Amino acid sequence: MKTCCVVVIGHVDHGKTALVHALTGHHTDRLPEEKARGLSITPGYAHRSYPAGIVDFVDAPGHADFVSAMVSGATGAQAALIVISIMEGICAQTLEHLRIAELLGIKQAVIAVTKADVLPAADHAEHLPAIQETLSQTAFAGAPLVVCSARSGSGIDALNAALEDLIEGAAPPAPVLQSFLPVDRVFSMPGRGTIVTGTLLGSALSVDDTVTLMPLERVVTLRALQSRGNDRDRIYPNERMAANLRGITQADIPRGAVLCAAGAASPTTCLDVKLNMLGAPSKNLKHMQEIRVLFGTGSEVAQVRLFRSENPKDRFAQLRFRKPVVCFAGQRVILRSLSPAKTIGGAVVIDPLAEPARPNDRGRMQVLTAADAGDMNPLADALIQSGGGVTDVSTIARLRRLPATETRQHLASDFVTLQGDLITSPKGLATAEAAILDLLSEYHLKHPLRTAAPRTLIQIPSLAPALLQHTEDGLVANSQIRRHDTMLALYDHDPIALLNTAQRKTLTQIEDQYHQAGLAPPAPASFSSTDDAAELLQLLIDRETLIAMRNVALKQTLVFHKDTVARAVQTIASGFPPPLPFTTSQARSTLGTSRRVVVPLLEYFDSIGVTLRKDETRHLVAANPVPHTHSPS
Repeated sequence: MKTCCVVVIGHVDHGKTALVHALTGHHTDRLPEEKARGLSITPGYAHRSYPAGIVDFVDAPGHADFVSAMVSGATGAQAALIVISIMEGICAQTLEHLRIAELLGIKQAVIAVTKADVLPAADHAEHLPAIQETLSQTAFAGAPLVVCSARSGSGIDALNAALEDLIEGAAPPAPVLQSFLPVDRVFSMPGRGTIVTGTLLGSALSVDDTVTLMPLERVVTLRALQSRGNDRDRIYPNERMAANLRGITQADIPRGAVLCAAGAASPTTCLDVKLNMLGAPSKNLKHMQEIRVLFGTGSEVAQVRLFRSENPKDRFAQLRFRKPVVCFAGQRVILRSLSPAKTIGGAVVIDPLAEPARPNDRGRMQVLTAADAGDMNPLADALIQSGGGVTDVSTIARLRRLPATETRQHLASDFVTLQGDLITSPKGLATAEAAILDLLSEYHLKHPLRTAAPRTLIQIPSLAPALLQHTEDGLVANSQIRRHDTMLALYDHDPIALLNTAQRKTLTQIEDQYHQAGLAPPAPASFSSTDDAAELLQLLIDRETLIAMRNVALKQTLVFHKDTVARAVQTIASGFPPPLPFTTSQARSTLGTSRRVVVPLLEYFDSIGVTLRKDETRHLVAANPVPHTHSPS
């Protein structure tokens, strides 16, 4: 059966509560203070069944002191019943409620001109033009108007007919994907425990569902459900409901709490919003101003950070709160000045999980503009551009208010999937490829004798690590670059081919000296006869013609020719055939060298699998009797 949640708004003493009683037979004032003062302080609730469906009425307080309660009551409403006394006409609080309803996105309404019984019918025409004239300047100019009386019953049938029409044309639900219940009442009942009520948004809830109470991030279970006084196994979106919670007390639930499905929302102290101000924005709102924000059933103070925009129509801001709040993308909020306390505008939440940003952050402005426009590909491009070349599908889904699976399917043909949830654009990938190739080209031009560049060269701060890794892997797979341990080089870079005659001669001399030196090599620093000697020595090490080993204890680097290392293995094998164990001292004596040499040599053998160490002894591995070396080129 179709349902429609209707908020009843208007000035205090214009007869809202009496009218709801005439329509439903229920008194919505329930607090002793409300009954004693004849004044609604908190929202009241009632319903009526029509052939077309059910209308849930939320009787919102009309007094200026209870605007927060009025907004709370309007949360989840699809339409409004605007109550205006025929005697007093549209008063100040009615106007504020009309503005608030419009700022909350309520577009459908019925106008009930009440207390018709206090005037003769012939005098009605005298009072109606002023009401209609004022309404013509609001979003509800075309709403049906019914003159009625809760006391005499006149016009009630016509009002019911107009309300039934609202059911047929009920506005679509709020743009939240999962179950989201802003809690407007909390109480306890003997034998049942804690009860919360609200208007359900998003998707259905069932008995025994596990939900999360926000912003406490506390998991609770739905012990029982009710709607309109009847026990239910399942509650559907836009219905008024009550939930009996298991595992939490009334005192634990703060004002403005939300019950939601796991993953539907998270606490935050930062919201990115699009502003909709009443009057001139420059007069009503200043950068860094503190204001009160009414959202759902909550109310908190926030500082406004205005984004600078060249387009006056794009009025985006960041709201930074003193304590965590919970909202969803697309939620409408009301903005009020602190002193004097008055409504100055509203806003639509663009990003409910925003990160602090600077007012002149153009990248963030592009993201917000694209998210507000609702175009997925431009939004993805803006996020990628501002995110170092990558973004995640979950962020796009959140800002577009769509399921992640649907978002991923939509993006699949136009974007490149990286690792996990991350994507980039073909342009972002091309930018990263060009950056890596350019950096390596520049490095080879500057250091032509070096086999490869350190991988840290391509750790570009402006590009995300995930994009750089994906791009590097792709360039390696496509044979555009070579990778060896922590070194990278263009695939066709060959330092040997670039050597001149003098350099080739020096290279040969260095190799011969190390070959002849055996296990008593010269220190690397001794090769300084030419400007190129140090780099030529490193070239031989990079190509593994020479092998560098580190003596950690002595903080020395020893360099040996690869043939020397191979002979050392054969010498040890002759003295200690595998699996015969040997100690470091025995290896030193067998090789006829010093501890300074044998320690890094044996540790090198351990690292490449030539030897296997156990406690203070080692043995050669028969399957690998000689050290395995390989060239990065």
